[in-house]
Amino acid sequence: MRSNIKICGIMVCCLLLSGCNRVIDWAKESFYQGDELRDYSVVPRQFLRSVKVYDQFETLGIFDVLWLSGPVRTAYAQLHSCRHGKSCEHEKAFLRRQLEENKHFIDFYVLTLYNKPLDGEDSLWSLFLDVDGCRYAPQEIEAIDLSQEYKFFFGKRFGKFKISYMIRFSAQDIENRPLIDENTSSISLVFRSVEKETMLSWDLLKLPCTTKFIDCDCKEMP
Repeated sequence: MRSNIKICGIMVCCLLLSGCNRVIDWAKESFYQGDELRDYSVVPRQFLRSVKVYDQFETLGIFDVLWLSGPVRTAYAQLHSCRHGKSCEHEKAFLRRQLEENKHFIDFYVLTLYNKPLDGEDSLWSLFLDVDGCRYAPQEIEAIDLSQEYKFFFGKRFGKFKISYMIRFSAQDIENRPLIDENTSSISLVFRSVEKETMLSWDLLKLPCTTKFIDCDCKEMP
């Protein structure tokens, strides 16, 4: 009897797998899915970088990093305003406050494994910012709760086994000169242990403008 049940179960699974697309299409047609919004994650994911570091089969680190550049903050302001039904005027004001942050700080959101924290005194990994070969230490490393908008930007990289950090650097050097200007070609966030190093880089020549003010997108908001 049990063997017959197992066989029937296997046959059902096979039928479902072979017609998986048809089942999905049927579900979409039979159950209301809600109305799709514009995908605000397209631009932010151009600023998203990921890396996995191993020692043979042992996982030493998994890092997912989103640079909060001007275009990323713009997309966040647009999606936040869209999600909350805010007016165009509110979105513009909110966006300006977001972009004002970039005049003072270079910020990153970093996802890492829970068992590989970044904010401990004796953390396995230290990190610093490399701007065209010049290195800068972070001002702040803080564990945070990501907003729904930034979870959406990270997509499947965000999960319950990872912890989120804000990594903050000053936007100016000790002589108050901006670290990133029109002559900067690339920046890298470097993770370094006593034995290993890995870096996540952004080529500014190949990315959407990171310093220009980007106006709001109210016309495309529902």
